Amino acid sequence: MMKLNIEETMAAQTYAAYMIASSYFGSYVCTSRQMERQTYILYRTLKDEAQSKMERRIISFMEKEILPCLSKQFLASRVEIRFFPDRKGILITDGFQELEIRQTLKVRIEKDMYTGIERKHYQVNIVFRHNKENTAA
Repeated sequence: MMKLNIEETMAAQTYAAYMIASSYFGSYVCTSRQMERQTYILYRTLKDEAQSKMERRIISFMEKEILPCLSKQFLASRVEIRFFPDRKGILITDGFQELEIRQTLKVRIEKDMYTGIERKHYQVNIVFRHNKENTAA
């Protein structure tokens, strides 16, 4: 297995988010088939252990943070899902409501005071935004 860089790892995690989030909806269609394929390949490149860890993290986030904010009507609907061009997130919509699941990246650089060698530490966070269209007349 090849080692993925941070951007590729984030793209693989986007696929995992897509795969998991889509399972909560009544039905879905992906409108970014090429991006779906590219991120799938990166996801499959990961070791099984890394995939499982990623999936557990996303499922936990979905169940604790996202699902409580979504209506049963939205979850039961047929949705379109598209990948963002930067491969760092997805947009899910039924035409009335939107759910955006995105990743942010924080980079912290530490410099060893004795050797002067810099080390980068990456922190990837999952964030979401839910827009609910006002249907009241």
